[in-house]
Amino acid sequence: MTTLRLTDSLLEGYVALFRQLESKDQTILLDTLTESAEKRPSIPAKRGGNIPDVYFLPKPVDAPPFEELCGSWQDDRSAKEIVEDLRKSRTRTREVHL
Repeated sequence: MTTLRLTDSLLEGYVALFRQLESKDQTILLDTLTESAEKRPSIPAKRGGNIPDVYFLPKPVDAPPFEELCGSWQDDRSAKEIVEDLRKSRTRTREVHL
């Protein structure tokens, strides 16, 4: 099921519609919304505070290590030495490909 994200203008529109309902209908709607919210797991709405934009699921048991996913490697050289080696390995060509 997809999740609807409310913008402030959309939310204001819903509030305006809600205010037009009779108090009995407002109560019925609130009860229905409350039941709906209680039935599914809650993810806090982002309305200020320190709530992240992304929610992470637990890492699967058979997931590869982070280093393997990032393509990192073991090297005894410092970063400066690696950069120097890369600069030395560059070749200059005067060919122009059109």
